[in-house]
Amino acid sequence: MDSKRIKFLVFSASYPYRGGISDSTHSLCNELTKNNIETEVWTFSLLYPNFLFPGKTQFSNEVYEQNFKVKRIINTISPFNWIKVSKKVNKINPEVLILRYWSPILYLPYFFIGLFLKKKIKVVGLVDNWDNHEKLPFERFFRYLFISTCNYFISFSKNIGNKIKQSTNKKVISLFHPINTNLPELIDQKTAKNILGLDQSYYISFVGIIREYKGLKTLIKSIKFLKNENIKLIIAGEFYDPIYKYLKIINELNLNEKIIIDNRFLDSKMLRNYICASDLIIQPYTKASQSGITPICYHYNTPMVVSNINGLKEIIQKDKSGEIFDKTPKNLSKAILKGLEKKRNENYKSNIKKSRGKYSWLSFIKKIQSI
Repeated sequence: MDSKRIKFLVFSASYPYRGGISDSTHSLCNELTKNNIETEVWTFSLLYPNFLFPGKTQFSNEVYEQNFKVKRIINTISPFNWIKVSKKVNKINPEVLILRYWSPILYLPYFFIGLFLKKKIKVVGLVDNWDNHEKLPFERFFRYLFISTCNYFISFSKNIGNKIKQSTNKKVISLFHPINTNLPELIDQKTAKNILGLDQSYYISFVGIIREYKGLKTLIKSIKFLKNENIKLIIAGEFYDPIYKYLKIINELNLNEKIIIDNRFLDSKMLRNYICASDLIIQPYTKASQSGITPICYHYNTPMVVSNINGLKEIIQKDKSGEIFDKTPKNLSKAILKGLEKKRNENYKSNIKKSRGKYSWLSFIKKIQSI
């Protein structure tokens, strides 16, 4: 076999695309290459048509050090492109083609590219989400197309792995979402507060893209049960859901003095600043496959409060790194108060420090190298 043959060809969002998928693909492929595993990324010439993208931009200005090739090749809405891409894959003949899946827009291009591949190329689905967050017509049929394309699957949580197993008898390797290697360094809470211009109140924060399923309304409503005037909520991230729905609740509950909103996509340093300034990060999601925020909180040693749902609670339960609440704003407020207790909060931080070595990209690639 040619010694320069690519081991892993990865289809995924990558720079210049922004967001957690792109950032974690960067960490995965850097780690593979660092361990002398020939790796290349093919990302998208067009991912989402502008009319389907709810944010301000799909692209990032952040540039990370990388030791692997990235090519912008795949167009998600052009069947002619899919045929060309499959021919290019066959020409370089990788050992393994990894199809990173997180959005229904990928079902058809992945399926049609897979139709024309050489049989000896192994195709692996690397899965972030199995059930779409918003219901789509014919989703089960399109998911079947994706299943038929892959030889087997790798998931970023046991929760996702179990869902895939309900849909196919093909091999599924259930792993974890590692801590990215390209995150800015930890800063202490005082420094983070100074950067953000915050006072010395307790801060609980919701960070990341705001969408309906993430349960932000429950978090806002929970604030009315927190009688301590020294607790404030930060909402930091770009609203993909109409912001007026949330402002209405804040106004009706007279919470304007208790809530700070920063409505923009957070680059890695701003995300770091908010997490490091916070006493707790809250993930009140109504459904989840897994969370990319959790490993970032582990990197910055910040405890969490999460919903009692599969995909969020497993790591928190196992590592004792935060509180878990059931559904209602009142229950969430109780979990927040428990999580802010000094001794309990310090224990969570200590447990995170002890646990985070388990979630490295090196550990992850050791489990997939034998593919």
